[in-house]
Amino acid sequence: MELKLNNKIDCPVKDLLSLIRQEDIEHLRKALLDVLEKSYPAGEFYLYEQGYSIYDAHEKKFSPTLIACRSKNKNCINKNQLMKLSSDDSAMSFDGFKYLPTENFVQVFTVESERSNRGLLITICEDVIDEHYVYTLLSAYNHQVHLLRNKETDSLTGLLNRQSFDSQLVKLHENFDLENRAGDEPCKFAFALLDIDFFKQVNDKFGHVYGDEVLLLFSNLMKKTFRDSDMLFRYGGEEFAVLLHHVDLELAETILNRFRENTEQFNYPMENKVTTSIGFCEFNNKIPLSSIIERADKALYYAKEHGRNKTFSFESLISQNKIQDTKINDGDIELF
Repeated sequence: MELKLNNKIDCPVKDLLSLIRQEDIEHLRKALLDVLEKSYPAGEFYLYEQGYSIYDAHEKKFSPTLIACRSKNKNCINKNQLMKLSSDDSAMSFDGFKYLPTENFVQVFTVESERSNRGLLITICEDVIDEHYVYTLLSAYNHQVHLLRNKETDSLTGLLNRQSFDSQLVKLHENFDLENRAGDEPCKFAFALLDIDFFKQVNDKFGHVYGDEVLLLFSNLMKKTFRDSDMLFRYGGEEFAVLLHHVDLELAETILNRFRENTEQFNYPMENKVTTSIGFCEFNNKIPLSSIIERADKALYYAKEHGRNKTFSFESLISQNKIQDTKINDGDIELF
């Protein structure tokens, strides 16, 4: 195939400004793809986050997750198809992902990622894209991702903060049906609240500096135990929240118990044994978001009242008549 080199493209200041003016990560991604598509209208562009995809995490297959694209295939994000993702042993491999050969030029750029600090921009074009132009765009994009990530994360633990919790869960709840479009594999979610047992005693015994160290080590265990596709929050104080993607309640309990056991077995400095209590429930849009949080909180409270260092699901406790559900009226107002 004959190599076609475009003339060098200067990056207009207005394009850079369109990136650094974005105030949330989703609009920032869209702005980047808009600029690239304007300069290369025949090209295709894909943004990935590194890690285990929600489809392959249970099989421990490393597969970057497609988070945004400009493609001829309108279902590319839901299907994960067009960017030639493949588990075929004959597929070409680059930096942790595989893709099928294409007649056009494929170029790969490393970018900042909202969750894992690392992502990929993949371009497919009939001509070779000017790398200087792309790197100029990415310098502004990466800088803005860094600023937005710091704004949305807890300064001590590095997990998503309460502000992100409010905005991202509301958004997912409102757009839940988009996660399960016709023809897609149904995607289930579970929401969990986690509380460090007797954390006040740790602070009283060793002081707040050591208490902060426990919080930091606990959050690091969360990052190591849960998947890149899961959303991890510091909910407040010693309480944390997790939104598990692509799991039923049975699998969610297995995952959460694994984390609980990892916490119990970890040797914390000074106070060697630290445990956590966990309550969780199914996450969907059939009930108000505030009720989902209340359900997980009820299960968490039951765990704390029955020995701590335990994991309970709201649905299981209801089926066993161990707790009572909160009645939801059609006229209830969502206050979350």
